[in-house]
Amino acid sequence: MKIYLPDVLEGQEWILPRHMDDHEVLERLSGRMQPHWRPVRMDILREDEKGNPRAYSDFPWYGRHVLMMKPRAVRLLRPILEHAGEFLPLQSDEDVSLFNVTTVVDALDEDCSSIARFDDGSIMWIDKHVLRPEAIGDVAMFRLPEHVTRVSGIYMQETVVHRIAELGLEGIAFELIWSDEAVSPKDTRVEIGRPGRRSGLKSFFRRRRSTD
Repeated sequence: MKIYLPDVLEGQEWILPRHMDDHEVLERLSGRMQPHWRPVRMDILREDEKGNPRAYSDFPWYGRHVLMMKPRAVRLLRPILEHAGEFLPLQSDEDVSLFNVTTVVDALDEDCSSIARFDDGSIMWIDKHVLRPEAIGDVAMFRLPEHVTRVSGIYMQETVVHRIAELGLEGIAFELIWSDEAVSPKDTRVEIGRPGRRSGLKSFFRRRRSTD
């Protein structure tokens, strides 16, 4: 079993809330359904601080705790992801949705993981994950419970990363954060849709062959 977290791809588009208070809204999704969702106003950052264009992404980057998705990604991934959460609309100059993962699994082995904590004992961040495969089972995508970490990343099995690569979507990376099998250091990161690099489906299958 291999578990990944989304990761930013150098030079890709970003997306940020227009209003500072909405950062808190996005951080507090916490695996709960949002029946009274109010679409957050977002701005897509298509240029960097120097005015250089950022690369197109089907997943404009905001953070590991949500997936921001353009229409092509929503259309192709909806059959795969909808069992794990909900698609929420956003307000932007381009059609973008937020995928809110509502599947919660208490999979972190806190005793064996390397964890930085606040003074009250709550988790600040996780330096090294050790997960419990028996808790994960065949769940393809999940969050950790709010009592474990206030803002959980989106954890996904290799099958999901594989499918995203296979569909030819662009502009996202994945970091391997835990595996119960031997993995080469060069295979701990998958980059999808990066022009001129070992990325996308071809790179993904090279990685698979190297660990099979």
